[in-house]
Amino acid sequence: MRASPQDTIAAIATPPGRGGVGVVRLSGRRAEEILARVAPEWPADHTSHMMRLCDLRDASGELLDEALVVVMRGPKSYTGEDVAELQCHGGPIILRRVLDAALAAGARVAEPGEFTQRAFLNGRLDLTQAEAVADLIHATSEQAHRQALEHLQGSLGERVRAMRELLAQSTILIESAIDFSHEEHVYQIERDEVGRRLDEVAAELGALLENFDQGRRRREGVRAALIGATNAGKSTLFNALLEEDRAIVTDVAGTTRDFLEEQLVLDGALVRLVDTAGLRETDDLVESIGIERSRAQRDAADLVVCVLDSTRPLTEDERAALEALRGDPRPILIAWTKRDLELGMPGADIELLSGLGEVLECAAPDGRVGELREALAGAAKELTEGEGALLSRARHLEHVTEATEAVGRARVSLADEMPHEIVALDVREALDALGGIVGYVTPDDILNRIFSEFCVGK
Repeated sequence: MRASPQDTIAAIATPPGRGGVGVVRLSGRRAEEILARVAPEWPADHTSHMMRLCDLRDASGELLDEALVVVMRGPKSYTGEDVAELQCHGGPIILRRVLDAALAAGARVAEPGEFTQRAFLNGRLDLTQAEAVADLIHATSEQAHRQALEHLQGSLGERVRAMRELLAQSTILIESAIDFSHEEHVYQIERDEVGRRLDEVAAELGALLENFDQGRRRREGVRAALIGATNAGKSTLFNALLEEDRAIVTDVAGTTRDFLEEQLVLDGALVRLVDTAGLRETDDLVESIGIERSRAQRDAADLVVCVLDSTRPLTEDERAALEALRGDPRPILIAWTKRDLELGMPGADIELLSGLGEVLECAAPDGRVGELREALAGAAKELTEGEGALLSRARHLEHVTEATEAVGRARVSLADEMPHEIVALDVREALDALGGIVGYVTPDDILNRIFSEFCVGK
């Protein structure tokens, strides 16, 4: 915890700027007391969750605003505590002065994510649901939005809790076997039951690990790297896909010295499009650094778009780069640029390309990139498909990996008829690892790091 849970906190809960409505939120045991000082007309017996029109005043009695006010008494509130929300006119001066009045009346400024942190600590949300609140706010695609909603509704948490229940049952059975170890027939029955449960958990953990990349891509977007030689048309293609002049385009080789990244939403999926420096041998120090970064972007991408100039034969460097991608499990798209000009690529080169990936014709100079856009959308959909609740954060992956290793050790120990205590130790380690996902055993420094990602007021 970053501050005392006994404090009553306050913050502006709507984005900075001007709007029709702005909200000041309070939470804590003194929320209604502080509200009564800011809204002197507020009746102590007012019904919870019912709005009331009130004048808001500072400590001197000066009118600040006329607002709709609601109190949501705990535990039936977002944080599980008493919560008051003041829906003011959405001017920054008004909201600042109303917040100042609440602070003068005894509240303190909420830290980033502290409202949601209190909801977690009070059992209103598990940690996956709390993280989903931030993901929902920051979602930039329909897929990210849907996944965040699924997690907020508890789908991932329920999946984790079901596995923890099986592990808890296994622990009980193992401890029973320890207590009755002198009765061999009882121990054999427990071994079979424990093994069945561990196998079920192992299968579920394997499914989560297998689909992690899909969940990550839904949340973060699909990384698509445009790679190719200098003057192949990468930056022109980049601008055409974005429908804006984001990258500098000239006839001078090596214009792009570093990678550029922009977001593009295609059929509900977020694509993080990366324009890279042209791959070639160079003595220019700055350009060579850019080329190394381009190679790193190519290696880290979820899909690769090879941009090739259709008016000339492939160079030896291009052939080598394409051959290096042969057998790559990632989707490979071949963007054949300058197709508004005469074809200058020989048949042998065309045959090489057709064996590597989907060949797409693009007339980049006049922006005809519809075929590539559709191919990118299809590849992004394929890379984000997955059933059920999916892991989406590196933190989730780390805990599931730990649980998988612990369950694996427990299964081996069980098969090798190791002492019951050894099996129990590994099962408990798996329980703790899964508990870390939903927040049952999460250190305060990890919690603070998670909730610091939130905006103030949420």
